[in-house]
Amino acid sequence: MYPVINPNPTRNMTGDSFWDTFATLPGIIESHVPTLDKSLDAYFDQHFAAIIEEWDLVTESDLEKLESRLSRVSDEISSLYAGRAVIEARAKRLDDLITSMERSS
Repeated sequence: MYPVINPNPTRNMTGDSFWDTFATLPGIIESHVPTLDKSLDAYFDQHFAAIIEEWDLVTESDLEKLESRLSRVSDEISSLYAGRAVIEARAKRLDDLITSMERSS
């Protein structure tokens, strides 16, 4: 009925100090107010697989497969270059042999 004047202004009517109550204020506000970050997190959690598929994103397993393929292709290219050097050397010897045969005729 009548307003009550708090005899100790640093304490509220429940006995907590103003600073104790003030310290919990950000947590209370955060738990009651939805944020954009929470909304985005929830959206991405629900639609993550579809987003990866739609945006053609690479997953870690896809990346491992691509790295394995790259390694095999790199090895294959290296062996092809080595084979090319052997074939070029053989062609050079054949060319030299043909040239020497043409001169001797």
